[in-house]
Amino acid sequence: MKTYGYIVIHMPIQNIEAEQNGFLNIIYITSIILFFLSLVVLLVFTKVVYFPLKKITVAANEYAAGNLAHNIPITTHDEIGYLASTLNYMSSELNEMEQYQHNFIANVSHDFRSPLTSIKGYLEAILDGTIPQELYHKYLHIVISETERLNKLTQGMLTLNSLDSKGYLTRTNFDINRTIKDTAATFEGTCSAKGITFDLTFADSIQMVYADLGKIQQVLYNLIDNAIKFSHEDSIIYIQTSIRYEKIFISVKDTGIGIPKDSQKKIFERFYKTDLSRGKDKKGTGLGLAIVKEIVQAHGENIDVVSTEGVGTEFIFSLPKATAL
Repeated sequence: MKTYGYIVIHMPIQNIEAEQNGFLNIIYITSIILFFLSLVVLLVFTKVVYFPLKKITVAANEYAAGNLAHNIPITTHDEIGYLASTLNYMSSELNEMEQYQHNFIANVSHDFRSPLTSIKGYLEAILDGTIPQELYHKYLHIVISETERLNKLTQGMLTLNSLDSKGYLTRTNFDINRTIKDTAATFEGTCSAKGITFDLTFADSIQMVYADLGKIQQVLYNLIDNAIKFSHEDSIIYIQTSIRYEKIFISVKDTGIGIPKDSQKKIFERFYKTDLSRGKDKKGTGLGLAIVKEIVQAHGENIDVVSTEGVGTEFIFSLPKATAL
């Protein structure tokens, strides 16, 4: 093959450079846009994710160090905000539990210290001859009374501890009217001494409930004991049962000294005593109503109190009707 000639096609160098600059400009602009977009994403991530997670990490370290009062500020309602809210709730619950433990220890220490101090003081006085021999019998009876108070306090604490555990109830069908009669009969001696009588009013002659018999007996015992303790002499204690839907309501009402309004929300707390109860009842442990509430709530039921100072107090709690056999 012979070559007869060449065809040369050319463009001005300026056009080529302009084409090249156009491509480079596109690349530069795209790079700058991507850079700013990345910067925006980074800033958004830092604000939305990094800073909140850092606050949560700081809070976790504070909780680990024992500062349960630390609070995480919540500014969003997304998953991180939900996590912060959950941690705040957890810390508040733990803080309340810690405060409760401190109060519990303080109350236990106080309630144990008082009878132990009395026992120690009387025994030392007997040993060193401060108390004459003819009075030994009197003061030894006081010592025995104080040991009984310690035993009652210990038993109450053990009861509350068992109530904190799940699955302790042994439910059966039983007649609540018969249980009320039997429990009230155990106070015959105490009532006779104070001239107190019972007025029992039942919705039916036999009223079956589904509950733990032993625990409900304890509820009735504590409520009746309280009613007697704070009733005037020659008064009446009213115990009534009524039926509403599938519930049996039991009411224990006295005409005694009543409970101050500011104390009515606290009477179910462990070791709590009103000033009136401290003056009236030197041997109480402050655990009776706490045990009552724990037992009733363990049955999935509620207990309420209605009281007026100088008029009297009424406790009302519910129980489920007996299940069909």
